[in-house]
Amino acid sequence: MRDGRPTNLKDMLREAKDTSELMVDLAYAALFYNSEDISEEVFRLEERLNVLVFDMRTMAILAARSPADSEQMAGILQVVQDIEKIGNAANDIAKIVVKRLGIPRELLQDIPDAEETPTRVRIHAGSDLDGRSLHDADLATETGMRPIAVRSDDEWNFDPEPEDILRAGDVLFMQGPPEGVAEVREMAGAAVTAHASPTEPAGELTELERAVDILIEMKNLSEVAVGLAYSALLYYDAGLAREVVAIENEMDEMRYRLERWVLLAARHIEDSS
Repeated sequence: MRDGRPTNLKDMLREAKDTSELMVDLAYAALFYNSEDISEEVFRLEERLNVLVFDMRTMAILAARSPADSEQMAGILQVVQDIEKIGNAANDIAKIVVKRLGIPRELLQDIPDAEETPTRVRIHAGSDLDGRSLHDADLATETGMRPIAVRSDDEWNFDPEPEDILRAGDVLFMQGPPEGVAEVREMAGAAVTAHASPTEPAGELTELERAVDILIEMKNLSEVAVGLAYSALLYYDAGLAREVVAIENEMDEMRYRLERWVLLAARHIEDSS
């Protein structure tokens, strides 16, 4: 196994869980902010996840020494494959921004209605956050945003502690209300990027507004499903597993409705090409 990586399957699964969940969060953030920088963070995480997936597959194969072991490892290999799919899906979302496929401005204006927004910010030298602990900065109180990870060069911390010190060059990943993003960026010494505020719809919802509503609900449901799936695996809870299946069925139905409203909305959006 590679140096600095977990050496047992349980720790590998835990790190893969943290990595894939952060990838999903950041992929949505990249879309919301139309940010190639955030997309690049997703791609960094994908490289990390690919190494974990390879190591987990290798360990599962080496651990199978009998027919009974093979049955258990087959289940592990299925989990590993599904984790890889989560990462690939997040990567595909992030690529939308990098490839400049074109996202309707109205859609980006309405995405802030999602319950929470993940974001990333680099700590600048001499800023309010440079040299301060997370406890001292008290970002949750000051901005409403909570730290979910810190990257120092190529080292990741998916479980930042209150006593952890932020240094210039660190990249801080946060999650919380969209209005807290500007405050966090200001405290980190980063440029504050304005985001267009959505206008109040007049009268009946348009096709695009209906599509955005479904997309936001799918975003929230997908994040819940990922968390429940990992909990079902960790606690071997059939009840949680059934909830995930129910969410999947609902997501399938929502996807059909989303496609319908997008096609209807396309009639009113000029071709940007």
